[in-house]
Parts: sequence; structure tokens; C-alpha cells
Amino acid sequence: MLRHSVRTPGKAAFLLVSFLCLALLASCAVTKKITAADILSKTKLEFEALSLDSVNINKDLFPEKGLASGFLPNPQVVTMLQNFARGIIEKELGTASLDIALSATNESKDTLWIRSFNANITLDTIITLPVTLKDSSQLNPGKNSLSVKTQFPLDRRIFKLPDVRHFKIVGVIEVALDSDGATVPLDFNIERDISDEEMRNIMETVRTSIINGIVNDWVGAILPEGN
Repeated sequence: MLRHSVRTPGKAAFLLVSFLCLALLASCAVTKKITAADILSKTKLEFEALSLDSVNINKDLFPEKGLASGFLPNPQVVTMLQNFARGIIEKELGTASLDIALSATNESKDTLWIRSFNANITLDTIITLPVTLKDSSQLNPGKNSLSVKTQFPLDRRIFKLPDVRHFKIVGVIEVALDSDGATVPLDFNIERDISDEEMRNIMETVRTSIINGIVNDWVGAILPEGN
């Protein structure tokens, strides 16, 4: 009786197929990364506007008191407001949330996914603050609006805001062609002069918000919820 042997793929053949599959996947990933890098090289980040979003007063400045001990006029609040009017802040009052509007123009027909955004904003020589991306996660073809924010401490440096005439944002944005694809970084440096009117409007809003916040938080301390 003649026996016919059936040959099965050997270990070498299996390894070769596995290697080719991995090479194909790696090639696709590299191609996507190159494509993302090419798109990113044609993407422009530009400044649009700087504005005040809100002011948050430190509630620890106003311990809760009853009506009897907290009646007008409150010496602590009066002194704080008088000092503020004279340009004096003895301890940090809270934070001011600044919004920075940016635009990103994607000149390709592909959508890029924003995977990370790390940057700092410098206001002249007064202060350097970290900024964070608020909502956007994609860069669609065409012009996109990006909103970033930062927290400015309400200390004596707030009185130097009207003197700010220049700022810059320096950072890195990382994007990918897919939500979980390989990322490509883009270093950016946006510099711009600030007009007198812009800083005057911001400072006036900050000043009004601080005064209103101090009074409102103090009233809230002597009139707890439910009263």
C-alpha cells in the first residue's frame, strides 16, 4: 500500500506570514502618520480674541456669620474695597478666568483628531500661565475655532494688566488621522500686540466683577441659603 504524505505549513512559513502582516500594519501606521504630518504642516494656528470669562472670589475670605454680627457696615469688607480702590491687595482674592479664542485652518480634505494640547501664555513680563483646551477635539477641513482658557490669580499683579501690550502662546498640539491613531506633534508660537482698548475693557470688567463678587460673597456669608 502506498502512503501519501500531506505536507503542512512549517514554522518558517508561519513566521513569514506573521512578519508580512506586521510589516503591512506598520506600513499603514507610518503612512497615516506621514499623511497627518503633511496635513499638519499646512495647518495654521492664529489668535482671534482675548476676553474675561468670569471672576471667582475666594469664599474663605468671608466666614459665615449671623445677621447680628454681620450687619452693615462690615469693617472687613469696607477695608478690602477701599484697599482695592487704592490698588492694594493684601492676599489673593481668587482667580479670573481668561478665554483665548484661536483659529486653526486645515487646508486639507481630511479631519484631524486633537489628542493633546499643552501650552503657556505669557503676558509681557508680568506672568506666565498654563492654558488648557476647552472643548474641541477635531480639526475639520477649513477654518476651525479653538477656545483655550487660563486662570489669572487675583493678586497685586492684576493692577499691571492695563500695562500689558504684548502676549505670546507657546506650546505643542498633537493630532492623528484617527481618534486612536499615531500622533504627530506641531510646535507653535503665537505672538500678538494687545490694544489699549482690549486691555481697558478687560480691566474694567475685572474691576467690576471683583467688587460685585466681594459684596455678593459677603452677603452670602451673612445670609446663608434658606434664610
